[in-house]
Amino acid sequence: MSRRRRLSPPWLPGFWPMVAFLLLLGSVFGYYYGLAKLTRFEKLPLEPAAKTADKP
Repeated sequence: MSRRRRLSPPWLPGFWPMVAFLLLLGSVFGYYYGLAKLTRFEKLPLEPAAKTADKP
């Protein structure tokens, strides 16, 4: 009977936490990048200064 070797994650301390952190960082960056790409900025018409200033 042949025994199969059990597969285990690579023996690098901190490897999986680093992968999880990079995945989280990438998803947050991707969310805000997509939000910025989908946002359309429109120029508002300028109002005259007399309307905005409070004159007694």
